[in-house]
Amino acid sequence: MEALAEYLKVFSEPNRLAVLEALRDGPLNVSAVVDKTGLSQALVSKHLKLLTIAGVVLRRPEGSLVFYDVSDERVFQLLDRADALLMATRRQQLDALVAAL
Repeated sequence: MEALAEYLKVFSEPNRLAVLEALRDGPLNVSAVVDKTGLSQALVSKHLKLLTIAGVVLRRPEGSLVFYDVSDERVFQLLDRADALLMATRRQQLDALVAAL
């Protein structure tokens, strides 16, 4: 359980989620991730490093550039399912609030 909790922490930061979302369509270099997210280069580099250390992202040097890609596309299934669960939970809470009024 501890290892799973540590792994899930990787997804608990909004900027890291934005970086992952930028990588949804395929490998990008840091500059392209910066362009897609609007985050600073330093912040993108920091989050890519953390995602790489966690094994969620792979780093591939190509000439003078380094490209980053998710190590397993199922990461996006996890994020999509978590988002759907969040939306369903919020709908239930809203329905309960409306019913209470």
